[in-house]
Amino acid sequence: MKINAKNYFKINKTANVTPTNNIIRLATKVQIGMLESQDTEKEITELDAIKNDLELQDNMADFVQRVMKYTDQQMETINDTISFERFGEGVGYLIMRLNGISDADIKLSEQKQRKAIKDTKSSK
Repeated sequence: MKINAKNYFKINKTANVTPTNNIIRLATKVQIGMLESQDTEKEITELDAIKNDLELQDNMADFVQRVMKYTDQQMETINDTISFERFGEGVGYLIMRLNGISDADIKLSEQKQRKAIKDTKSSK
């Protein structure tokens, strides 16, 4: 499948991606890390939380570079210019695309999510 994540990473490159076992394993590893970072019931020290966040960031960067076939220089540019939140959105986009969700469906989902957030804010 062809993926262009310019809207997230500001690099206009279309990668021809085959969802290989290694790429899917990396995506799963990232998803587990993201879910664990949101688990508020789990007892964890601040130091361990910081270490886990750093490991997640490294896994996310490895995943993006592997999927999009970005060079080290391109990854450095991304890491220096993209917010962590936007980077996370880009990772989510790549995972959805690898799971077979079309760009049109992703765009529709993002629009619904933005509307729900806006509605929540305006009702307060």
